[in-house]
Amino acid sequence: MSISISEVINGLATQQVQGLILVLKKAKEYAAESDTDYDSLLAARLHPEMHPLSWQLNSTMELLIRGAARLSEAEVIGLNLDEDSFDDLIARVEGIQQELQALDGTLLDQSEAKTFDVPIGPDATMSMTGKEYLLKFLLPNFYFHLTTSYDLLRMSGVPVGKRDYMGVS
Repeated sequence: MSISISEVINGLATQQVQGLILVLKKAKEYAAESDTDYDSLLAARLHPEMHPLSWQLNSTMELLIRGAARLSEAEVIGLNLDEDSFDDLIARVEGIQQELQALDGTLLDQSEAKTFDVPIGPDATMSMTGKEYLLKFLLPNFYFHLTTSYDLLRMSGVPVGKRDYMGVS
């Protein structure tokens, strides 16, 4: 069985990003019901040396939209790193979801064998094909930050479960 890059990106946009939207909506409800403020939830950390939830969420969405844009040679638009509420954050994620769904699937699929120089630090890049980039960089990093975001919300008391994470709640 083979799967195309466009199928993977579309799957992420329609399932995992939808799951994140569901989880963020539950976080909004939880914050209102428990009188927990937005900023304190976004400041949650698993460990003092790890980045907070706000950073994890931004990394999740930036990796996905920038990665998909790199693969389809599209311009990245719509990034905003200073939301002031769950409504703003949810709107940002929904906007990124729409951008992902609007990407040209043909261009995504044509990137499989193209070589990209991927930034891996302030002064370093790594050359890899589109397929390698998707499988060895984009997906592992996306899932790491997505799962960490989910775990931070769960740890903070937001009543979410696996079905929410999977986008089928």
